[in-house]
Amino acid sequence: MMGILFLEYLLSKQGILKVAQLVILLVAFACVRSTWYTSFYAYGFFEGVTLGYSITVAVFLFLTVFGVPKRAPFVNWTIAEFVLDTLGFIFISTGSIVAAVKSYDTPILVAASVCGLLASYLSVVSVVLSFVAARRSQPEGKLGTERVFSVYFNIFR
Repeated sequence: MMGILFLEYLLSKQGILKVAQLVILLVAFACVRSTWYTSFYAYGFFEGVTLGYSITVAVFLFLTVFGVPKRAPFVNWTIAEFVLDTLGFIFISTGSIVAAVKSYDTPILVAASVCGLLASYLSVVSVVLSFVAARRSQPEGKLGTERVFSVYFNIFR
């Protein structure tokens, strides 16, 4: 810990994946934005998805670097990251596939769709790591619902 910054997350596997996703998504957005394209709907969707998800990842990184997960323990940040990456995978892969179909003759648009597919691959790796971390943080033995009922109703003894 260095002052108010918590840089441990940036040095972890999840943090490195998030930074790589952010850089690759911004490169994909810049590739599409810097060219003239004919299919506004396909590339407009791709631009919106890449920019929206990169902003979401940047906000998540900002929150974790400033230690919000340690100050707000009532939010399960592992599950939040899991949901973020799952939705990101769905939208980025859909936009990248549509962009790849429409960009057969423009090399920079092909590069943008490849960057999008690479970012969706990194999202899958992050989903797997989040799932493993979520499974690891569950208590062993009883299920979570059984613990709730046993605490409140004293029926499982």
